Amino acid sequence: MAPRKHVTLTLDQKIEIIKLMENGQNYGMIAEKYGIGKSTVGDIKKNKEKIMKFVSTTERGPGTRKTLKEPENFVLENALFIWFMQQRRRHIPISGEIICEKARLFHREITKQEDGFTASRGWLDNFKHCHGIRRLKITDEKLSCDEASIEPFRNELQRVINENNLDLEQIYNADESGLFWRMLPEHTLTSSHEKNGRKMIKARITFMPCANASGIHKLPLLVIGTAQKPRAFKSVNLPVYYRGQKNAWATRVLFLDWFQKQFVPVVREHLLNVNLSPKALLLLDNCPGHPSAEELHSDDGNIFAMFLPPNTTALIQPIDQNVIQNIKLNYRKSLLVNVLADPVHGENLIDALKAINLKDAVFSLANCWKLVPPMLIKKSWKHLLPFQTENKIDEVVEINDIQLSTLINQIQKTCTNKMSDSQAQEWACRGADEDLANHEILTDDQILQIAAKEDDIDDEDESGSISTSKVSPSEAVNALNTVLQWAEDENMDSIDILLVRRLRELAFEMKIKNTDEDNTTKMFLDKNKG
Repeated sequence: MAPRKHVTLTLDQKIEIIKLMENGQNYGMIAEKYGIGKSTVGDIKKNKEKIMKFVSTTERGPGTRKTLKEPENFVLENALFIWFMQQRRRHIPISGEIICEKARLFHREITKQEDGFTASRGWLDNFKHCHGIRRLKITDEKLSCDEASIEPFRNELQRVINENNLDLEQIYNADESGLFWRMLPEHTLTSSHEKNGRKMIKARITFMPCANASGIHKLPLLVIGTAQKPRAFKSVNLPVYYRGQKNAWATRVLFLDWFQKQFVPVVREHLLNVNLSPKALLLLDNCPGHPSAEELHSDDGNIFAMFLPPNTTALIQPIDQNVIQNIKLNYRKSLLVNVLADPVHGENLIDALKAINLKDAVFSLANCWKLVPPMLIKKSWKHLLPFQTENKIDEVVEINDIQLSTLINQIQKTCTNKMSDSQAQEWACRGADEDLANHEILTDDQILQIAAKEDDIDDEDESGSISTSKVSPSEAVNALNTVLQWAEDENMDSIDILLVRRLRELAFEMKIKNTDEDNTTKMFLDKNKG
């Protein structure tokens, strides 16, 4: 038998093998498929955690890399790739020469030397190869909205819908957006209060709403934070699908993880419940963190993805048509309520903001998403499915009756370190996305700080107060009795009252159980004493 030809697997292939092993495929079949030995498959399994951590905690994903070995100019290349991804997310055209010039600038900043690094063509090719940058010639890319491509895409989308016999229930859209979860004017807990640029990143998350064209089925939010295991999440059942990534950015690996482990099974379950065939289409934009359409499909191919034309997101992407803005506007209200309701720090704006932790932010965000009106989501599809949805779209709908301006006025009255009236008025009036436009872009100094800490993936969320004292079932019952009386006196919604009653029942059951356990322990101790 001729000796087996040596094969060097890419990290992408190693991830595929890990997934096959997780699905129960045996080593022999995997080894035969990839032309490797069974021992190599075993080595990949042994190094699974190291491989998955490497590709999930970097923006670049596996690219075409074959080893975990870092480049010689690690900080420089890491900073350059963070900068490159930031520019692409802003749809700024990049040429090879622009990348080389930026690399020289970063080298001067890092080494404090004017020369010594040429950023040659060979270096550029290696950089592109290492980071999986396949199409770099984009200097002619249109920055304005490409309206001419919309109608052909509508026709193609209609063809796919007809060909697969899809209903509105089976057509989905998802889109990511950034959120500084402590964002207030001049109080983002950066620059003037905490000088380390790394702190700004830690107070930022990415969230991704996903819903179908009927507006009825909303998946739990995908939330990406900087911490892998935030301390604030300990012993808490989250209402979102949470993942950690050092810059809180959606990467190809994280998106694939969400698609396979969340989107596919949750959509299948929904379609089964509404008596529809398990077929679904997910529409996405051309964000750098999204995998290719070839990668985004279920095992049977019935659930698949399709990409919108470049530079059309602002015009036709449904989730961008007021849905994300609705979530952010109401999150800002929720943030102010959390500040004002803080029993300890409510009169000190900065301390009250610092006391808010990632758990508070995630639960508030999930509630804002839950309360987005289905009709608003349905109407947001009007530009893609004009004949299947209503033609008139509402303005941004505010969930809470209380106005943002009212909450800001209350902040001004009660907080010692308040914002100026002009700042408060500007913040209350401007669009929610403008917060990110003003604060999300990293400076070169911040990029270099982050690049030098590539492996600094937090196991914990270092900010925000975490309660160390546990509320007893008896205390919970008493508190819920008060809440229930208040809710009924104020004639609150019956669904909310039922929830409070259910929580009271659970607390009372735990109280009785603890009492029985205490009595049993006491009897045992008394018996032993006798």
